[in-house]
Amino acid sequence: MHGNSMSSSSELPSKYDPWPMKINRREDLPHNAEMLLPATVHGFNLKEKKWVNLFVENTHTVDWNYRTFDRLVLDGKIKEMIRALVDVQTSAKRMDDIITGKGNGLIILLHGSPGTCKTLTAESVAEIAEKPLYRVTCGDIGTEALLLLDEEDVFLEERTMADLQRNSLVSVFLRLLEYYEGILILTSNRVGTFDEAFKSRIQVAIHYDNLTPKSRKKIWQNFFDMIEESTEEDGSIPELQRRLDELAKEEMNGRQIRNALLTVRQLAKHRKERLDWEHLSQVIKTSAAFNKYLKAVRGHTDEQWARGEIAALRV
Repeated sequence: MHGNSMSSSSELPSKYDPWPMKINRREDLPHNAEMLLPATVHGFNLKEKKWVNLFVENTHTVDWNYRTFDRLVLDGKIKEMIRALVDVQTSAKRMDDIITGKGNGLIILLHGSPGTCKTLTAESVAEIAEKPLYRVTCGDIGTEALLLLDEEDVFLEERTMADLQRNSLVSVFLRLLEYYEGILILTSNRVGTFDEAFKSRIQVAIHYDNLTPKSRKKIWQNFFDMIEESTEEDGSIPELQRRLDELAKEEMNGRQIRNALLTVRQLAKHRKERLDWEHLSQVIKTSAAFNKYLKAVRGHTDEQWARGEIAALRV
C-alpha cells in the first residue's frame, strides 16, 4: 500500500462522506439523499390484523389523547385505581407474583349494561398507557399490546354438560389467563352467566351502573365539547346546551347518545340547515320509540340481561 494511502474509511475526507453521524430531522439529510430511501415501510394494521405497506410520508408519531380518560363518566376513586394499576404495570418496576412462573399480567373486568362506557374505558386506558389497543378473540392472545376482549361472552360463560366443545374453549382460555403477562381488559354485558373459575383470574372487576340523569348530562356535555372543538361547528351548540337538563332525562345510554348526535348532524347537513333542537328532538323520539318496542318484544331490560336473569324469567 502506498504510504500516502488512507488506512481506514473513517479517515476519508469529509467531502466524500456528506452524511452526518446522526439524523433527527428531514432537514439534516444531505441534498437529494431522500431519493435513496424506500418510499414504504412495513406496519401492522390493528383493525384488519395484518401486515401492510405504508407510505413513509404518511406516517407520524402517535399523539396520545390523555383527555379521553379524564372525560370518562366514572367514579373518581375508580379512575385513580385504574390509572395506578396501569402505571405500575407499564413501568419498569413491576411487582412479581409470589409464585414463580405464574403470569404477572393485569386483568380487568368491566361489566354492566350496554352503552355504559365499558369499551370507551378500555380505549381510554390504552391512551394513558401509550399502547395500541388490540381487539381480540380467544385465538389472538399473544401480543404485547393492551388487549381488549370486547363482549366475547362465549369465552366467559359457565361451563355445562350440554356443550363439551365450548367447555374446552373456556378451559383453554382460563389457562391462558393464568399465565398472561400483559394488560387484558374484558368487557361483558352478561356477568351473571360467568363461569365461577374466572373470579380468581380477574384482578379488578368494575361494575358500570345504568346511567343516571347526572351522568347522562355529563356525557351530553362531553360530546357537545368535542363538537365545539371540531372544525364543523356552526355555532349551534350553545342553543342545545341550554337543553342539557331536558336531555339528561331521556333514557339513553352513552352509545345511543353518540348515535343520536351523529344522526342529527348528518340530518342537518342533508337539509343544509344549522343543527337545532328540532333536529335532535326528532332523532331522540325515533330512538325512544324503537327502544320501547324492543323492550316489549324481548320482555326484559338490558339490566336484567346483564345480570343473567333471563333464564329464570323464561322458566
